[in-house]
Amino acid sequence: MTGYYAQSFCGREEYLQSVSSCIKTMQLMGIKTAFLPMGVQCDIASSKSIRDSVINRLKVVGKMAKEAGVVIAIETALSAKQEKQLLKEIGSPAIKIYFNFSNPLKGGRNLYKELKTLGAKNIAMIHATNKDSVWLENDPQINLYKIKKTLDKMKWKGWLVVERSRDASQPRNVKYNYGANVAYLKKVFQPEQP
Repeated sequence: MTGYYAQSFCGREEYLQSVSSCIKTMQLMGIKTAFLPMGVQCDIASSKSIRDSVINRLKVVGKMAKEAGVVIAIETALSAKQEKQLLKEIGSPAIKIYFNFSNPLKGGRNLYKELKTLGAKNIAMIHATNKDSVWLENDPQINLYKIKKTLDKMKWKGWLVVERSRDASQPRNVKYNYGANVAYLKKVFQPEQP
């Protein structure tokens, strides 16, 4: 539901229709997890006044997702401790976190501690990216081997989503950038067995 990057999930009156359409599509395609970005308009980390509205809407979405047997993953700029509290307030096992490496890094938080604090059961998917400038393997803020070790200790399994982390010298060369990042993720997370 990436359209909610441009639209306001907390302000759109017809949000139930779009969520319902997404869940129906998930069922038809056999997909178990969808992504619902909170976007700038619904950033509860910087706008406390909309928190109750967002939580109430996510309670409804969580009920719909649970009844359909699917999970809706949300991304926030909150700390892991705050995200755990948010999930507790929403109260649905069908709402989990879409963990983005760049969020704790931008917030000055320890990426590895944030993963541990949030816990495997609360993470639906991981957005394996940081800001644009370098590939993942050249990013001084991310030690992917340490991340893998942390996730393995947590016994987390799931999808890693690739985006951004582009080489600043060739930002428009999609194949070059994504190819390099995917190859590195595979090298770290799916090493060839002898």
